[in-house]
This record gives sequence, structure tokens and C-alpha cells, in this order.
Amino acid sequence: MRETKIAVAGGGSLGLLLAGKLNAAGCPAELWTRTEDQARIIERDGITVIDGAGGADATTVNAAMTAAVKAVPLEKAAAPSGTAVLLAMKQTALTPSFVARLKHMLPEEHAIVAFCNGIGHFDKLQAGLPSAELAAAVTTEAARRSGPAEVAHTGKGQIWLGQAPLFAAIPPTYAKSPDHDRMQYIESRLIQAGFTVSMSNNMTERMLRKLLINAVINPLTALLRIRNGELTSTPERLSLMRQLYDETAGILREYGLKDGSHWDELLHVCARTASNHSSMLQDILAGRKTEIDAINGAVVSLAANLGRQAPWNDKITRMVKSISDG
Repeated sequence: MRETKIAVAGGGSLGLLLAGKLNAAGCPAELWTRTEDQARIIERDGITVIDGAGGADATTVNAAMTAAVKAVPLEKAAAPSGTAVLLAMKQTALTPSFVARLKHMLPEEHAIVAFCNGIGHFDKLQAGLPSAELAAAVTTEAARRSGPAEVAHTGKGQIWLGQAPLFAAIPPTYAKSPDHDRMQYIESRLIQAGFTVSMSNNMTERMLRKLLINAVINPLTALLRIRNGELTSTPERLSLMRQLYDETAGILREYGLKDGSHWDELLHVCARTASNHSSMLQDILAGRKTEIDAINGAVVSLAANLGRQAPWNDKITRMVKSISDG
């Protein structure tokens, strides 16, 4: 098997969680941060991962561990041959300049495993990095960054790994994937770090299911300024959820979403993450650009490819953009 080194790109909630737990388990993983300040703090203090699953109120004592982590700002990062990059960044960060930077710094023989929400990121990565081996990662892990070198693990979930779907065609096609040995190596390191990981032969379905859930929970919690669990607390909110869900599910079925109890799954996610602020609400509150274009905006584009309209998703996209930077 080819030697594989792991790097984590992104110093947000998921990036800190991945890098912290990998290094704590004896799996060296360099972290690439957006800023030099964050890299310097992590180099000095390491990454602290707090078990926040039990809550963060004053009466709760949460376990914590700190791991030494090598961290460098992205503009100074250098990847040796055989590097596997765990891309733990929002789609808003996948700018043309960022993809160009990746192309400049990554050797020919490399793999990118992208944890991004929404769809469309693999099309961008394939266009900008034609020699890259691309893999998809879908996770239900929940984390909240509480400082430049500290993250709360607020919900234990699962990670699925597999081929990277390209949604420009109907049915979707797949990008060039890392070979079996490399994928198995990445899977084994994540398992060693304490994550629950499974290989999937249908990442199209996995990504569409997560897109469906994100397309309902994220924009509605952002617009209403409420936690995930509050979304189901009134008949009016449930009605909003259902109408957005029905429209989105109908479109995604044309791309490979299977029939199933996705509505029950959506309600379960709201209950399991009841105290969480969605990532889109966090972006709104912090004045950051949201991922609305990669989630509900992407649903509108998928509908257009079918010659259909998605009025609920279109209006939701416009509403979120009207209260944010995008």
C-alpha cells in the first residue's frame, strides 16, 4: 500500500474535532488553518476537545482532552506525496483562489476527502484539480468551536466514506476515487481516533439525505433564530418544515433519493440536536456568509435541470440572503 499522510484542512468546528481526536489517538494529522494566529495558538497549546454531549450548563462536568497538533497556515502548508486531505471547510471557503492554492501545494499523488455540506463542491474540485482523487464524507457528528484551539463534541454521530458524486448529470456520475487501500487506511485511522466509520457504495443517497435535512433545518432555524429542537414546537413551524420538505424531497428523488421515512429521520435529527444552533444560524449571528447557495440554492438548480421550479427553496434562499452576506 502507498504511504499515506493525513492533513486536515480547516480550523473550524469539524476540523478541530478531526485533528484533535486523530492526534490524541496517535494518528499524526497536520492541521491547515486559515490564519497564522490560529496556527500559532494551536502549536503552543494543542487542541482541546471537550465532551459536550451532556450539555454545557454550570452543573455539568464535561470530560476534556488536549492533544499536541502540528498546525500551519494554509499559505505555508506543503503536502508530501501520498497526502490525504480531510477537507473540513464550508463551501463558502472553496473560492477559486483557495482551489488554486490547493493545486499549487498538492503533489500529483494525493486524495481529497471532502466533508462539505450541500452539493456542488466536487464539481468545483474536479474542475480546479483534475488530477485529484476525490472521496465524499458525510457525517452526523456535531461539534461547536469554543475558541481557536478548543472544540466541544456536542453530539456523537457517524461518518460514511465513498465515491464522490457529481450532480451535473442525471443520474449523477462519480469523480475519480482513491484506491481501495488508501480509503481503507483513512477509514482505519478515523476509527482509531474514536469515530464510527462505514464505507458506503451509495454516497449519492447519503449526500441527498443530508441535503434534504440541511435544506429544512438550516434555513428555517436561521430565519426564525431558534435552536433545532424549537423547530418542531408549534404547528405553524411544523407546517413550514413539511412544505419545504415535500418540495425538496420530490426534486431529490429524481437524482437518486430513495423513498423512505425521511420525514421521521428529519424529526429525529431535530430531537437529537435539540439544543444546537444550526451552522447557518451560527453564520447569521456571527455576520458570516452562509452556505445557502450550496444547500437550498443547489436544490433550485437541480430543479431547473429537470425543467421544474422550486418556489419554496427559491424564496428561502432569497430570504436568507436578505439577512446575511450571502
